[in-house]
Amino acid sequence: MTKYLAFKCAIAFSVVMFFAACNKQAELIQPSQAPDVEGKAAKNADHVNTFKGPEVSIGNGKGRSWISINHAGLPQEIGIELTQGALSGLPSDPMDFAAATYILPLHQKAKAATLFDHITINWNVHGHEPEHVFDVPHFDFHFYMISLQARLAIPPYEVATAPFDLLPPPATWPDNFVPTPGGVPQMGKHWASILFVPPFSKTMIYGSYAGAFTFVEPMITQQFLMSGASFQEEFGRVKYDHQVNAFVPGQYNIYYDGRTQKHYITLSKFVWK
Repeated sequence: MTKYLAFKCAIAFSVVMFFAACNKQAELIQPSQAPDVEGKAAKNADHVNTFKGPEVSIGNGKGRSWISINHAGLPQEIGIELTQGALSGLPSDPMDFAAATYILPLHQKAKAATLFDHITINWNVHGHEPEHVFDVPHFDFHFYMISLQARLAIPPYEVATAPFDLLPPPATWPDNFVPTPGGVPQMGKHWASILFVPPFSKTMIYGSYAGAFTFVEPMITQQFLMSGASFQEEFGRVKYDHQVNAFVPGQYNIYYDGRTQKHYITLSKFVWK
């Protein structure tokens, strides 16, 4: 856990230095197939199916993944659903990293329609340094584009620095994100937004490893989620080349449903890259 916090501190330092720091059935378009986005989306944009992953116990509540896909097979929104209880009763030992990590499997429809393989929620009970930046209780919501097995095989930075420091091609870098020093085992190298300005309540992070982007990470404080406030913000997309061909999100969203008392952290505004 100490190594994890140290690497997270590197993220915060880089930001400050830059002053801106299963259920229903539907026909899906595979990411390798170039869809008629404009025609099909216009015709079927109002017809959406939602597919949910299995529930996972988190704190005093539950969490699960979900995705909405329209009848043209185009992903509309992918995200996390948390019950109110999931924001409390969480591990209090900052050194117990395993207990504070929750894996949310994706529905097969989500894997077929996007590049994402699974989601993890990492709970940071005391946050981390530097003071007055990330030192508040918060969650890291990782949307991974690599398999669970590949992610768990990522070693500590000190053991193998080369794959961490091998950055994706510059032409693919998302706008307004910069790589930070070092890397985190079972995660990768973190990329901070140069648009972030403290104090921290929410921000977007990217991750990479061995020359490829591997995750998208909204990072949100417990206080902000418990407030029930809504938020949405566009962020720079990874610029995949023609060999990848995938739907790529460009906005993250936070909202609360007072009727069901559930919280949502999602990615949306997918475009074909």
